[in-house]
Amino acid sequence: MITMMTYFVYVCFALFALGISGVAASRNFIVMMLSIEIAIVAATLLATVIFTAGGQAGIMQLLFALFTIAAAEVMTLIVFYRYLSRYELSMDVAKLSRLKDK
Repeated sequence: MITMMTYFVYVCFALFALGISGVAASRNFIVMMLSIEIAIVAATLLATVIFTAGGQAGIMQLLFALFTIAAAEVMTLIVFYRYLSRYELSMDVAKLSRLKDK
């Protein structure tokens, strides 16, 4: 019989695989960053499931640290997107090397 914890582990692995495949398949910077966000959420969910099943109390500090990292990444993405849209540059990762000339 499959327990509820096993379902959560499967969902975490599926989300992580979706995030990694999004990074590998895309050349758009925004899609890559959102894919990394999906992978971070999957890791956070897996940590929550494991620590909750184990009965350890330190999960809140870990989750706070992971969500802080994710929020900082989103803020960096917003700033970078505004910079690129101001100068009408492409979001293609292969073309971002031209930022050195500006």
